[in-house]
Amino acid sequence: MKNHHHNGPISPDSNSREQIHEDIAKRAYELWVSQGKPEHQAHALWLEAERELVAARTDPDEADLAG
Repeated sequence: MKNHHHNGPISPDSNSREQIHEDIAKRAYELWVSQGKPEHQAHALWLEAERELVAARTDPDEADLAG
C-alpha cells in the first residue's frame, strides 16, 4: 500500500485497520481449518476470531487463545 503523501510504502502497525482485519482473517481461517472446513460458517468463524483477538488485545493473558 502506498501513502499518497509520500512515495514510500506504509508499514501497518499492529493497531491499523488493515492489520486488525488481516489478523482476524488469519485467525478465522485457522478456526475454519481446525473445524474441518465447514460450509456456511464464515460469518460465525469471523465473529469468533474477532472476539478472541479483541480479548487478547485487552487482556494479554488471553493471547494464547488467538495464536
